Amino acid sequence: MVRNCIKRLLMLALISITLLAHSQQVAESQLNSQSDSVQIDQIVIEKNWITWDRIVLNELLFTEGEYARFGEIDTSINKVWNIGNFANVDYRIEDNGHGNRMVIEAVDAVKFYPLFTIDHSSENDYKYRLGAGDDNFLGSNSKLKIAWEKTPVAVKWDFSLGLPRQLLYKNMTTRFGFAKGNETKVFLEKMIHEVDGQKTAEYRQLLLAPFDKTEIYAEFGNPWHRDYQYRFSPDLGISYMKHNINYDLLSEEDRSLDVHVPEQEYQFLDITISENIGTINTKRHRKDGYTAGVAYDLFQGLKGTESHHVFNMQGEYHKTFTSVIQLSAWIRTGYTTASDQYRFAKGSSDVLGLRTGEIFGKAYFSSYLGGHFTWLNTKWIALENAYFVNLGNGSESYNSLLGERPVIAVGSFLEITFPIAPIAVFRFSFMYAGPGSEWFKFNIK
Repeated sequence: MVRNCIKRLLMLALISITLLAHSQQVAESQLNSQSDSVQIDQIVIEKNWITWDRIVLNELLFTEGEYARFGEIDTSINKVWNIGNFANVDYRIEDNGHGNRMVIEAVDAVKFYPLFTIDHSSENDYKYRLGAGDDNFLGSNSKLKIAWEKTPVAVKWDFSLGLPRQLLYKNMTTRFGFAKGNETKVFLEKMIHEVDGQKTAEYRQLLLAPFDKTEIYAEFGNPWHRDYQYRFSPDLGISYMKHNINYDLLSEEDRSLDVHVPEQEYQFLDITISENIGTINTKRHRKDGYTAGVAYDLFQGLKGTESHHVFNMQGEYHKTFTSVIQLSAWIRTGYTTASDQYRFAKGSSDVLGLRTGEIFGKAYFSSYLGGHFTWLNTKWIALENAYFVNLGNGSESYNSLLGERPVIAVGSFLEITFPIAPIAVFRFSFMYAGPGSEWFKFNIK
């Protein structure tokens, strides 16, 4: 009896304290509603080139003639930065004799570029891209791209057009595209041999799936999380995929291994539903904030092709401590019901130093933790150095995935960026992921 009375008194006290704190916050917010805000009578956007005023104004949490809290102003400027098209964003409020005028300086970066990307470690690990792109097409923040891509296992052409939320209804984004090329899916087994104390690595191909592919896709997003708020609004993706197994893509040596899949045609209707929370503020190359997301893919088989499902989760976190120091981390994981070449095949994009296909299976995970140091950060040039640990693994089930020792890479990179022309980004990476792994990677992106 006494114990129940004590519990009720504690519960009543907790509720009272909560209500008191809430009423105090409301009173303080009402008291400070004028003292921590300013009336914006006019908004002027100063820019050096092409971005439409509408694109910038859409990111502001206030309009002309309204009172704006200084916190709302700071958030609005962060949102303008997050558009990603500016080398510098700043503001000032001045009295022009007729009221307060807010002047927003948004310095356009060069977002139209010849696409020339190099991601190279060796003849077994590279990606080259050539083409043209515009991430701010005619100043509309639309993204237009046509590209040719070459890797050790694939060649493809890709065309895409993305329309931003500033131009569409109810915060919606869209992206349409078409891709055509070929790819050879590879699963690799790495075997370590030790002779006289020296370790060497040998790679054995366990599966080869060479196919010509045609893909048409459309994506529809509703990224409310970028506005520092959350409402349930999943993104939707729909694509048609046609893959034809083509043995002509294999060399005579590869064919002699007799590990390639049967010759046939695979057709899918892929329906993707995904949801994300969190926001990452981006100022030039620096990041602060977090995002987390889940995605489900239904690969509905057509014309006799077997269907399968894919589940993915990812999280990303960045913390800026000072103008120099930043902590960055991410984790990705996935599971598929596919039992053939449509299982996961991962490489250096998930764990630096690995070859594509070295991580494979129905389940996988990869993660990264790095300390990033910015030694120079201007709108003309920025210099960043990082030291990181990168690890991952793949398996046929989550039980075995978590029970096996992951592949671990450690290393450092140096990145040089030219924010006014962000297409010119150079990165030099040095890493070690065990015997036989790639130790150097050069990127132009």
